[in-house]
Amino acid sequence: MRRFAVTEPNKENIAEGFPNPHLDEAESQEFEHAGPTFMTYMYVFIALSVCTALSFVVNQIFGENNITGASIIMAVAILKATLVAGIFMHLKFDWGKLYCIILPVCVVTVMMVIILSIDSVLAWHAYPDSAFPEIK
Repeated sequence: MRRFAVTEPNKENIAEGFPNPHLDEAESQEFEHAGPTFMTYMYVFIALSVCTALSFVVNQIFGENNITGASIIMAVAILKATLVAGIFMHLKFDWGKLYCIILPVCVVTVMMVIILSIDSVLAWHAYPDSAFPEIK
């Protein structure tokens, strides 16, 4: 025999954390936007533009084959990636979910490194002539 939950006919089941659709305008303003504001997006856009310009200036000053220039450009790229991931991808507001994404990726990465390193280390068994030359 099935049992059905009896609910009041005029009462809706609203999930916790969601705004009540029957609130008046002043009460619903608090739930309107939980993420960053438009100005936050504009500040991040300006910061990304400045960082991109900085990368081009560093490349012009130091040239392409300079470790110092490459290090500065890499640091700027890390800053830009952090801004994009944190603000535009809303990861700043979902750190709990982020761990559920990062942990499996780290496990799979370690497994792939182990699997591929075994193949590269033991490749000389399959192709002995292509390995390092013999030491006589």
